[in-house]
Amino acid sequence: MNKPACVHASGDKFWYLNGKYHREDGPAVEWASGDKRWYLNGKLHREGGPACEYANGSKEWWLNNKLHREDGPAIEYANGDKEWWLNGKYHREDGPAREWTNGSKEWWLNNKRHREDGPACEYANGDKAWHLNHKLVDPETIADLWLAKNIYCIYNPETGCLEFE
Repeated sequence: MNKPACVHASGDKFWYLNGKYHREDGPAVEWASGDKRWYLNGKLHREGGPACEYANGSKEWWLNNKLHREDGPAIEYANGDKEWWLNGKYHREDGPAREWTNGSKEWWLNNKRHREDGPACEYANGDKAWHLNHKLVDPETIADLWLAKNIYCIYNPETGCLEFE
């Protein structure tokens, strides 16, 4: 393992190449607090693991200086909250892109709140918001979208849900 280019009295360690954070065999920044960050050519980047690991247990996956992970959340907070990112944008096709431990959820596609089969935002207090391509819509608009596809769907205001037949 190569030696850091700079070690502060605090114990913080930094590796550089051509004036930019860079290290290929481990984190380029190691804080005395226990936080670690992987960089290549000055960009947060790590394949096969999180590029930021925090002493509190939080983790972030970065590729080429963009939050990115294809096989799970790109941010896992120590408290259990999770965020899915793809190429620097909130994005998840098979569920909510943001999940909080209090039960709140938000669905995002390509950095836009979007959901066609229910509310794009479901909050722990019971509030719901319906979005298509980041535009706030009423639930009947989404039901009409399904009807246009010849799929019978109605919005039930008592349950706050779409009902399909």
